[in-house]
Amino acid sequence: MSRVRVKICGLREPGHATVTSRAGADYVGVVFAGRVREITAGEAAGVVAALEGGTRAVGVFVDAGPAEILVKRDIAEFHVAQLAGSEPPELCDRLRDEGLDVWKGLRPTSSDALVKGWDEYREAADAILLEGFSPRGPGGTGTAFPHEWLAGLERDGCGLALAGGLNADNVARAIRDVRPDIVDVSSGVERARGEKSIDLILEFLAAAK
Repeated sequence: MSRVRVKICGLREPGHATVTSRAGADYVGVVFAGRVREITAGEAAGVVAALEGGTRAVGVFVDAGPAEILVKRDIAEFHVAQLAGSEPPELCDRLRDEGLDVWKGLRPTSSDALVKGWDEYREAADAILLEGFSPRGPGGTGTAFPHEWLAGLERDGCGLALAGGLNADNVARAIRDVRPDIVDVSSGVERARGEKSIDLILEFLAAAK
């Protein structure tokens, strides 16, 4: 198995971005999705500029149109668009044509829904990000789903990003059980909602790697 890559999502401070990248994070997420961790494109540009060592930036959106995503890409210079809403495969194709990698977020409510969503997006996305369903909405809720739903899933070359409920105490087990390509954490490295902790970020990175 190749080394799992790690994404720390919802960063808002350039200083946190620098420390996180120096500690070995493969991806850092900046959120444009109207939630507690949302920042402007200009603020995101500062976070992205602070990254070191090849860490790539991920812009997180919920049901944004292609024009908005591409304008913010041009300002913030992120490398990956993570689509966490009900975006169609055609939008994934459009963004990939514009040079972005695309991760499509899914929140399956059953094993059948997981398989259906995977089949719909596996050819349109570079990776599919899976997290648990929460009525509070997509992303950053810390909601897991039963990992046994992934048993026997035909991944067909599409990357699997695992999110939802991960923290330093359980990420190593999740990696062993699920064999994801990427693990993604946000609320699991926060002392309070929306407030990142460098200590928790470093603990998560050490546990994941």
